[in-house]
Amino acid sequence: MVYEIFIPSIPFVGGYLITYTLYNTGLIKKSLHANLWNFILLSAFLVAACAGFVLMVLLELGIITSINSGLLYWHVEFGITMALVTVFHIIIYWKSTRRLFTGGKVKS
Repeated sequence: MVYEIFIPSIPFVGGYLITYTLYNTGLIKKSLHANLWNFILLSAFLVAACAGFVLMVLLELGIITSINSGLLYWHVEFGITMALVTVFHIIIYWKSTRRLFTGGKVKS
């Protein structure tokens, strides 16, 4: 099975750049920009997690159907999406993310 990396990446990178530009120009608030990407991250996680759970149950029960390969494909694709959106999430919350690694307060 071949997984796509660049095709699902294009709308997310483009969408992020659009909302980031709108935020930088003052057309939307940072909270809207961040909440939108938090929602996208949550949605990608839910789809990937649910698909993974269903695949795990099918595997444990020894059930092999034609659904398994399609479900595995979408599980991986949403996992790729989640990884991309996580990078955006780290960028949005860079100051607080740095605190996790430095163990203290970060100078502004």
